[in-house]
Amino acid sequence: MSNEELRAQAQRTAPQIKIAGGLWVVGMMIIMAIVIVWVVMAVAFASDYYAFSKAARDAAQPGSALLATLANFQTTKAWVLPLEVLGLATFLLGFGFAFANILKNVHLRGNTMAAVLPILKGRKTQA
Repeated sequence: MSNEELRAQAQRTAPQIKIAGGLWVVGMMIIMAIVIVWVVMAVAFASDYYAFSKAARDAAQPGSALLATLANFQTTKAWVLPLEVLGLATFLLGFGFAFANILKNVHLRGNTMAAVLPILKGRKTQA
């Protein structure tokens, strides 16, 4: 590669880092939404359910408000956990794109050194 090609390649912005930033933002938004859902669940559902004694919870009749609260708690957990995994996977995918950009920059630096090394050797022998 010539010096002009290397210089042009170094001055271009890589799309991988922009994609990584977007994925980090989306991942954090998903995680923050899930944190809010967990807090609401802890305050609303769990406090209503655990306000009753263990004997009352065990003896609850089908169709009672106590079992309806438990059903809300369990069904919300069923869809919140996959969303947590999705948020973390999105965040980690952003790291994958960032590392791909780092590898590209390392490759560029290697090509730059390969292009400049003969010139540097020539200067050393002349001095």
